[in-house]
Amino acid sequence: MLKKIRVGIIDDDQHAIDFLSAYVAKTDGLVKVFETVDPQKGLTKVRTGTIDLLIVDMVMANLSGIELIAQIKELQRPSRKSRLGMQVIICSGTDKYAAASYHYDVTDYLPKPLEYLRFVEAVDKVKQYWNERHPILIPNEQIFLVKVGNMYHHKLVRIPEIIFLEADGMECILWFGDAIKIVVGKPMSYVLERLPRERFIQCHRSFVVNTDYIVDIFNKEIKMRYLANEVSVGDRNIYKEFRLWEVSNKL
Repeated sequence: MLKKIRVGIIDDDQHAIDFLSAYVAKTDGLVKVFETVDPQKGLTKVRTGTIDLLIVDMVMANLSGIELIAQIKELQRPSRKSRLGMQVIICSGTDKYAAASYHYDVTDYLPKPLEYLRFVEAVDKVKQYWNERHPILIPNEQIFLVKVGNMYHHKLVRIPEIIFLEADGMECILWFGDAIKIVVGKPMSYVLERLPRERFIQCHRSFVVNTDYIVDIFNKEIKMRYLANEVSVGDRNIYKEFRLWEVSNKL
């Protein structure tokens, strides 16, 4: 695994955050993206889709860990088939909510005070999950290989050059221009798991757009650079990540 797992920490105890931050810093393969003592602010951060692992306290004022996780899972639900789910590790001073937490598919439930070896054990579960779903073919985050024709022919694809993805049954079309495309013999959901989630966002059942190429959005159509035709936008209540991207980028 070459790409670091991006971590967010939510705990209303700053001392606990400092403790966890130190653990994250000394654990190979992790990088902390944000920390906060305010669960509402943390939820806003999570909704941007910029983290792969959330470490959260269970008992907090205003919004409990269970309530926060429930909201996150609801946000992820419509795109569960098309996007790798964010992993969640709970750290809590009580095991009272352990059984309930697994209803939300948390990766692990760690008791406080937290021991480093136990933390590493939980992180290893996250890494295993990540590696199984993100095979790295080339040691470069900006490129990957696509099989075309027979098993001996592969074409190199530069990720930043992909304008949008189109689902075509059990295959996926990568579009680089009006007449420039590569057909991948995998579903769009499989391809999407390999792409940067902060850049590639699903906006329709059949389409994923590279936000770097968006020129204009009018109602349910997106104008993309280098394309004559627009890309359709689906129900924003279903494709919430796209809606959140729109909101977060408005002036």
